[in-house]
Amino acid sequence: MKPRKWRRPHGKYLEHRARLRVRFQEVDSLRIVWHGHYLTYFEEARVALGREYGINYTDFVEAGLLTPVVHVSCDFVRPAEFPDELEVLARLYKRDSAKLEYYFEVHRLSDHALLATGQSIHAFSGIDTKLRLTLPDFMRDWYARWEPEMVNDDA
Repeated sequence: MKPRKWRRPHGKYLEHRARLRVRFQEVDSLRIVWHGHYLTYFEEARVALGREYGINYTDFVEAGLLTPVVHVSCDFVRPAEFPDELEVLARLYKRDSAKLEYYFEVHRLSDHALLATGQSIHAFSGIDTKLRLTLPDFMRDWYARWEPEMVNDDA
């Protein structure tokens, strides 16, 4: 099966890798992970990336912002099983528009097999839930602080 039916993001990004183990309650009777849990794996890696680079839900709320999910996708390549240990790569791509764009890969650690790829896109709104049409200064400043650490995959 060919991964990434959608176009993978390009540009400057920060990344982090999170490790987790498939729990028994995440699998069906065949010990295969139920597809919906991959979104939880993406979220765990996204939160770990935020911890690594000092940005989390509380920071957005304190800046008067919400970041609702407007798109999420996942392409399944191979199944994860109980009790696989997984490594989930999360990348946050720098954008000038008012959105957060994440890319994910899930690998099984024992053989480094690619199990899934995915993406999530988050918009910006105020606490009043009105959509922001420009990148908030809070995010522009955060990108500027981490610019020296970013990788550029456009080259």
